[in-house]
Amino acid sequence: MAILAYHLTWTCYGQWLHGDARGYVDRHHRTPGTPYEHNHPDRYNAAANRMKAEAVWLSDSQRKIVGRAIREGCRYCRWTLVEQNVQPDHVHVVITTPEASGKYARKFLKAWATRRLGAESGGRRRWWTKGGKVEVIRDAIRLRQAVTYVREQPFPRVEEG
Repeated sequence: MAILAYHLTWTCYGQWLHGDARGYVDRHHRTPGTPYEHNHPDRYNAAANRMKAEAVWLSDSQRKIVGRAIREGCRYCRWTLVEQNVQPDHVHVVITTPEASGKYARKFLKAWATRRLGAESGGRRRWWTKGGKVEVIRDAIRLRQAVTYVREQPFPRVEEG
């Protein structure tokens, strides 16, 4: 079955560390369908102590910058942006990109957003954690579910205005 779209997710630097009580993904729990690991305080503290910079919590103005950057990046690459939602601690994007892999698209959009944030919001070195999630969407039902999920994130979207 052909790939219809991708649901891309990535977190801000210092958010969702290994050991987090909310659940986390590590190299042993990253296969789709594998349950998340939960609440390992020692592991969380070790991860926090390894951080090279303060954790990122995007302000409303930074969320706008990232949203604009994602739209610009998709236009530049001629990808269709189906939906996006930039939260203070993570980002969700649903796109169609027939010629690029989801992993490449996620990496590209993170880099595009990093450049815009650096230019408009200060020269911070780390905005995002490494990697992120790429969900392959192969049918219209799952596409509608992903779009609904992205739209219903807990923080209201910050629109340009």
